[in-house]
Amino acid sequence: MPEPSKYGKALSVLKQASSPTNKKVTAVVNVPALPQPEPMTKAGGGGKRSHPEYAPTTFSSARTKRRAGRLLEDMNTKQDLSDLVEQLLAKWVAEHSQV
Repeated sequence: MPEPSKYGKALSVLKQASSPTNKKVTAVVNVPALPQPEPMTKAGGGGKRSHPEYAPTTFSSARTKRRAGRLLEDMNTKQDLSDLVEQLLAKWVAEHSQV
């Protein structure tokens, strides 16, 4: 007779526990732990989301963000939108900090 599956063992324990003749049944069923997923990273060893110097920020409309992303893609630059925003903000801060 084939050996019952891990679910079959658990089911038989539950059935025994609910039977009127067994008032108290204690059973331990070993269930293997699920593997933890690998963290998602870019090829260079991590993304901005996991970098302590970066914080998620929302400050533009979806339409503006979409149009800017398309323009960057059309221009065939390797720069992404967040890098462009960082560059423009840093330039603005530098210009206005000298006042």
